[in-house]
Amino acid sequence: MALWHGQARLSIAGLELFQPVPQNAADPGAARRFLRRLLGRSLDGGAHCHDDEAMPRLAIYQPDIPQNTGTMLRLAACLGVPVEIIEPAAFDVSDRNLRRSGMDYIQHVTITRHISWRAFEAWRQEAGGRLVLATTKGAIPYADFTYRPDDVVLVGRESAGVPEEVHAAADARILIPMQPGMRSLNVAVTAAMILGESLRQTRSFPQPDTINP
Repeated sequence: MALWHGQARLSIAGLELFQPVPQNAADPGAARRFLRRLLGRSLDGGAHCHDDEAMPRLAIYQPDIPQNTGTMLRLAACLGVPVEIIEPAAFDVSDRNLRRSGMDYIQHVTITRHISWRAFEAWRQEAGGRLVLATTKGAIPYADFTYRPDDVVLVGRESAGVPEEVHAAADARILIPMQPGMRSLNVAVTAAMILGESLRQTRSFPQPDTINP
């Protein structure tokens, strides 16, 4: 375990988790206390919303474009949604690079990095979350699908989507209806639309008293 630039990096069972650590030079035990709270909250396989109940997560499969990933991290930060990044990515998925694309919003989102699809699937099977795949080959329009608080909404690579192995592992496949002849939406737009509907259905949006005026 290493600490740098206000971040905690934990490597456990094939995954890495980044979360902001309070800066307090006068209290060297602050980071350790924070990590103890973090371990109890974020590595138990259940994301938590503001009332400490399960809420949907966003999973990003082998992302190609850091700017899109940064936009999705900003989205997740604003909505309080945990993010799973499934590697390998086409760019350096480091704390510094994510900060560059996600600006200061990355300080407010829990990011778990899985070193491979198999590592992610092992984590998901243990956690028990349902995998909901966003795909142009999906059978159910996203607004007609019934979401659950334990869902993991997965978006694919900008260049290639996801392979058949991932399609086969999905518990559900959903699509966003589009005009004929249009190939696909930007992946960050797709994530925003689906997360918005899933949070609405599961009543997982941030509560009004937690929103800054």
